Amino acid sequence: PRSALLDAHCAVSADGTYERTTEGIARSGAALYRFDAIDEGYHPQAPFEMIGQRLYTGRVAVAQAALAFRRQVFEVTDEYAKQKPIPDVAGRKGRVLADIPQLKALFEDAAARADALEAFVGTCEDRLAPLLKTGAVPDADLALAIATAKVRAVEDSIDACWQLKQEVGSYALMADSGFKHLDFLNCCKFAEGDSRVLAQKMARDYMRVFAKKGDDGTAASRLAADLAKALAPAGGDKVATADLWDEHFEKVYALADAVMDRVVAEA
Repeated sequence: PRSALLDAHCAVSADGTYERTTEGIARSGAALYRFDAIDEGYHPQAPFEMIGQRLYTGRVAVAQAALAFRRQVFEVTDEYAKQKPIPDVAGRKGRVLADIPQLKALFEDAAARADALEAFVGTCEDRLAPLLKTGAVPDADLALAIATAKVRAVEDSIDACWQLKQEVGSYALMADSGFKHLDFLNCCKFAEGDSRVLAQKMARDYMRVFAKKGDDGTAASRLAADLAKALAPAGGDKVATADLWDEHFEKVYALADAVMDRVVAEA
C-alpha cells in the first residue's frame, strides 16, 4: 500500500510523479542543491549527503556508547579488584587483586586512553552540533575526524576490555561482571560503518591526496610512498591495482592508522 512508502525525503504521487520533499533542498535539472544560510545561496549536494548527515551523528553516538560501556566494565571490575584478597607473598599481607602490578598498570593506562578518546569524541560532537542546527554538511576534515573517533573509540575499547578480561581470571565468567556483554563492542565495530571499511577509505583518500601533493614529510606520506611503490606494477589497471591493494593490506591499514594518529594529534 502507498502508506508503506518510505517517504521521509521524497514521495511518489498516485500518477507516478517523483517529488523530493525534504525541506531545505531544491531541484534544478539533474542537480540537487542545499541552501546555505551563511551566504544565502544554493550549493550542489548529493542526496546521500543529506541522508548521510544521520550517519555522522550515528558514528559519534556509537563511539560514545563504546566508551560508556568500557567505563562501566572497568569501574565494576575495579570495585571487585579492590576488595578481592590475594594470598600473602613474601610476608606482604593485606594485599588485594588491584595490587597486582600488571592489573594496576592496565587500569591506569586504560583510564588515560579512555580520557583522551572521550575528549576527542567530545570535540567531534562540538564541531558537528552547529551543523545539525543549520542543516549543513560536515566538510571532509570533520567527516574524517568523526570516522576516526568511531574507529578509535571502538577498537581501543575492544582491546582494553579484552586485556582486562585476561587479567581477572574466573571473575570474568561471573554473570554480574559485565564481560558476558562484550559482544556489544563487536556490534559497535560494525555499526554505522565497519571499522575495516572506514580504515580502507581513509587510506584510499590519503593516497589520492598523496598523488597530487607528494611527500610532506609526515609518517603518513612515507607510508603512502611505500604503498604507492607496491601498487606501481599494476600500471594503473584497476583490477591489478585492487589485487595488489589486497595483497599489501598491512601497508593499507598502517597508512590508515597513521592518518588517524594525525587527525587525533591535530584535534
